Amino acid sequence: MKIELIIKNTENLGEWTPEKKERIQEIITALISSGGLTGIRGGKTIIHFDGDGNFRGVALDYWPFRNRKFAGN
Repeated sequence: MKIELIIKNTENLGEWTPEKKERIQEIITALISSGGLTGIRGGKTIIHFDGDGNFRGVALDYWPFRNRKFAGN
């Protein structure tokens, strides 16, 4: 599958390089394959980077089951 990405605000992007493109592609692929972009309802997706700014992973924080009878308490 191919997805076209249009970035309208690039002031924080810096110089566009092939390495930067691959890095962003890796992050977007991980978000999509983990369900972190469209599979989370009532939770959050966390993108992890190390101290050098290298992408390390995606964490999903949600309840796969919640008893709605007690959700408001």
